[in-house]
Amino acid sequence: MGKKKGKSKKIRPEVLKGFRDYEPSEEIARQELLKTFREVFESFGFSPLQTPALEKIETLKGADYGSDNLETIFNFTGPEKVDMALRFELTASLARYVAGNPELPLPFRRYQFGPVWRVDKPGLGRFREFMQFDIDSVGTASMLADAEIMAAIGNSFEKLNLPNYEIRYSNRRILNGLAEFAKISPEQSPDIFRVMDKLEKQGMVAIKQELGPGRIDKSGDKIPGLNLPVQQIAIIEEFLSQKSLDSAEGMLKGIEEAEEGINELREIAGYLLAFGVPAEKTIVDMTIVRGLGYYTGPVFETVLKDIPEVGSVFAGGRYDGLVERFLGKKVPGTGASAGIDRLLAALMSRDLIQSRTTISEVLVTAMDREKMPEYIKILNEIRSQGFRAEIFLGETKNLTKQLKYGDKIGVPIAVILGSDEFANNQVTIKNLVAGRVQAQEVSDREEWLKAENIQETIDRDKLIPYLRDLLQKIKR
Repeated sequence: MGKKKGKSKKIRPEVLKGFRDYEPSEEIARQELLKTFREVFESFGFSPLQTPALEKIETLKGADYGSDNLETIFNFTGPEKVDMALRFELTASLARYVAGNPELPLPFRRYQFGPVWRVDKPGLGRFREFMQFDIDSVGTASMLADAEIMAAIGNSFEKLNLPNYEIRYSNRRILNGLAEFAKISPEQSPDIFRVMDKLEKQGMVAIKQELGPGRIDKSGDKIPGLNLPVQQIAIIEEFLSQKSLDSAEGMLKGIEEAEEGINELREIAGYLLAFGVPAEKTIVDMTIVRGLGYYTGPVFETVLKDIPEVGSVFAGGRYDGLVERFLGKKVPGTGASAGIDRLLAALMSRDLIQSRTTISEVLVTAMDREKMPEYIKILNEIRSQGFRAEIFLGETKNLTKQLKYGDKIGVPIAVILGSDEFANNQVTIKNLVAGRVQAQEVSDREEWLKAENIQETIDRDKLIPYLRDLLQKIKR
């Protein structure tokens, strides 16, 4: 007697911890977001670059704001016994690319987007794989490069119909000048700057407590203080109260590095106006710190005032030491990065970005299998005119079920051809969007079927202009 074949073990359909799927409604919106950023940055003359997901470990090690912590990196030994890791940001790969291509004309201006990976603790809105979008100019010390990137970011949010944005910017040189003015040691200044960065969230009272003896937070936990002298805390408080470059300059007069940083910001402000960025969209914010072991000059953050709780959505600054890790000499650079998934989640939570469940604009129904070549001919005609269209691929010939499928996936228009339409050289166009609205408002089916703006039978040769006009109306 032959051996009975055992049942195959079922595989649980689950994703890894910290990873996720993106259903069509999210992925379509995400691709639209990426498309807008890409189109705007290309209009500014930035070229696309793609680098490998895997890099040698030494390429990534120490690249992220001075961190050497390999626990945050997916790392392993690969073929040829090379120590490698999944990239956890895009700028380190850019620096490696620039250093490895000495013939590259500088400045090199590029944008790049792609997934990055970090071994973070998963939580609400935090995943181990996420999409990042970067824009950088490498090989120029001109403040025009910083201003251009800020202007491109502002233009992107205008194109996304999110005009209620604000670009806040400062300069690490000014903070370094403050440390010199207050006689704060280079070793202590990073901790002080990190406390200053909390001003908007915590308020001045909490900041002064953390600079001094410490405080008890809302949860009852003790936050140790830096125990600065009263005189230094007073200087920092005075600095944080400055509302303009002129007042900051008056306070730090005679500190060369601070004056250089202030002049750089004035230069950037002039360029931003020349680029057409409205003055009310930009603000000098002395509390911005960002990447203490990474940024060397101007730094900036973009916030959406409609969703302030999400914080910065596109931020960056000048880094003049990143390529030096490879070449042993400074190559100036400036850039910015956006976490696309985090931004998308925030926009979708407030219905600030269009969400669609399908990419299709038109569904061609197919009730008569013998007429399938005719249906395909109509489908090809619709597609050739730039519409995204699909034909019903299911087994049923029932029109109601086919229209229900269209409703379920969210396609806006259905094209119907039955025996009457074929005999009279006509087509019936059904507005499924209007149909969904009417179905919610009308309880009686006969009344719903008679409702206007749901479907219309037209001559076959009028199909394309009718579809174009109807889609424009639906999108409005």
